[in-house]
Amino acid sequence: MTDAGMPEDPLLSIQHKLIACGMREYEAKIYVTIFSRGILTAFEIHQFSGVPRGRVYDVLTILEQKGFITRSWEKPVYYTAEPVEKVSVRLVRDTLANLERMTDCLTELQDVCYPLGSKIVGVHEFQTDLAIDTQIRMELKRSCKEVLILCFDERILQRYADDIKEAAKRIPVYVVVKDKKMAKFSPIKCYMVKRGIPMTTMEMPVSSKKQRIPVLAQFYHDRQGTIAILENNGQMICFGLVNNVSVFVAQSILQNIERIEPEE
Repeated sequence: MTDAGMPEDPLLSIQHKLIACGMREYEAKIYVTIFSRGILTAFEIHQFSGVPRGRVYDVLTILEQKGFITRSWEKPVYYTAEPVEKVSVRLVRDTLANLERMTDCLTELQDVCYPLGSKIVGVHEFQTDLAIDTQIRMELKRSCKEVLILCFDERILQRYADDIKEAAKRIPVYVVVKDKKMAKFSPIKCYMVKRGIPMTTMEMPVSSKKQRIPVLAQFYHDRQGTIAILENNGQMICFGLVNNVSVFVAQSILQNIERIEPEE
């Protein structure tokens, strides 16, 4: 029913449904006009549909390409709607082909972003330089209590030097290096573990095949989450995880560190 209490024109209702299904307004208007009236010229379509005359031919071409209508080739040219069954078959075929193309694109995207294979359940994984840089810098900016950085490779300190310095202006940032030689690469004062297990290069399993690759650094932010940066065949990989283990690890490390000075 309309606002005035009159029943809605069923053709107008169908036209609105076609638009909701993805048809453009002029396409729906012209298609419903042709289907309901039979055989029409372009001028008659303009008159009955209300579509501007300058747009009619463009829309007719689109509808013909999509298989909704057909034309006669004598003059004047007449347009008619294709049978519903024929249009339905074509729509199903085109939709399935489009879904297959979309699936191929998604698979290709996964292969590009996650070349090592499937993601680890419960862990956020980043395998492009842009994604890794964005994640690290975002966590350094939004951390509001403290950041603990365990660093096993000076390249990480050099790569994020400016971001670490900016974070250190707001909150405590603890850079823990594996040896004094690495201290000179730290953009802020740094620390070493003073007792317990020596901080040597760590490795982490990354697949069901028990493949282990070296860890370049670990970021513990606000004692809530961990970001680990690893390297596999020259490519950096980043894993992010939020859990209670981060609280325990961060507390344990911070209780066993001492400040050091860079070696000359």
